[in-house]
Amino acid sequence: MFTIPENTKITPQLAVKFILKHELGNDRLDRLYSYYVGEHDILSRTKGSGASNNRLVCNHAKYITDCTTGYFLGSPVKYVSMSGKDISAVKDVLKRCDSDTQDIDLARFGSIFGVSFEMLYMTPDAEIKLASLDPRSAFVVYDDTVGQKPLFGVYYMPVSGSDGYRTGYRVYLCDRSTVREFFTTPSFTITQESAPYDHYFGDVPIIEYYNNWDLQGDFEQVTTLIDAYNTLQSDRINDKEQFVDSLLVIKGQILGDTEEEEASTFNAIKKYGVMTMDDTGDAKWLTRQFDESSVDILRRSLESDIHKFSGVPCLSDESFSGNSSGVAMKYKLLAFEQMTKIKERYFTEGLKIRLGLISNALDVLGFAKVDTSDISIIFTHDLPENEAEIAQTVSLLKDILTKDQLVKLLPYDISD
Repeated sequence: MFTIPENTKITPQLAVKFILKHELGNDRLDRLYSYYVGEHDILSRTKGSGASNNRLVCNHAKYITDCTTGYFLGSPVKYVSMSGKDISAVKDVLKRCDSDTQDIDLARFGSIFGVSFEMLYMTPDAEIKLASLDPRSAFVVYDDTVGQKPLFGVYYMPVSGSDGYRTGYRVYLCDRSTVREFFTTPSFTITQESAPYDHYFGDVPIIEYYNNWDLQGDFEQVTTLIDAYNTLQSDRINDKEQFVDSLLVIKGQILGDTEEEEASTFNAIKKYGVMTMDDTGDAKWLTRQFDESSVDILRRSLESDIHKFSGVPCLSDESFSGNSSGVAMKYKLLAFEQMTKIKERYFTEGLKIRLGLISNALDVLGFAKVDTSDISIIFTHDLPENEAEIAQTVSLLKDILTKDQLVKLLPYDISD
């Protein structure tokens, strides 16, 4: 987290200083993104000339991110007024901005990088918009008080010339009341500044969403295990190839008097698949011996550790087959559910800030100000349910609970 004293003057020059600091951490973020898109360390492995060097990418990183993002926000977030007040103005803005898709983008960035950023802006015709920002090009600076209130946010995007080469950066510097745009060279020397303009959101319009307390990606802790799994699977293929390319050892036979004659005999053996020899001769293949069962045990162990330490289950595992009871299923997904709950807590904080900024802008635009502290943010996770078991429970409780209480036990909404 970047912090400065609360009364510090915010200038483009100050923003550039923090951009240079932010750039120092991008090597880590670039590596995490590379793992997500399948560019793993195994692809750069080299071996001696003639040695088999298969480089297989088993992309557990993408599986972990896609699985956690889908489970976390596969069902859209719901906003409900706890007191029954009208919050339709805020919900209409979210609908026009397609906030459901925006939330998925933010969650995916958070799963990969450990943090995600969102920028609110207003179009010339006074329409509020949302934009998810690449964490490698955005950050927020906070004051150094206990409250750690945001002082300004920065988003810098590369600018290219007509030849496609980068000419510099376009930078958006957003404080609590204004937005300033300026341009820099590739080395971040300021070349052009524009006059600041008001943004009407009432606070810094760039929001930082935490993925977890330590700002780590969901697969960041298991990248070494992913590397080991890639290496093991690649070397299994290498062993198979080396088995196919085994040496033929010929004993007690002369295949030719010259190198040309020997080569001719070798080619004939390869072409026809047979050879003749006298009683003293012998031929056999020289092959590497490997224990496939032991290798598979190691593979299973690595895969188990990847899922164990990431908290994301392997849903294709045989332990998920069959009709497990609801309780048994919840135990299998306990770590996954706990990790998702942590995501939910931090994501909720970001959404509360988003709602507050939208409400402030609506107030400036002449709409009734919405009390966003009255809005309840509800997440729905797509957890498999044993509907037969739930129906049995409802049937047993029908003489004890009211109809409304029984409806709440159902895994789907029947309010319509």
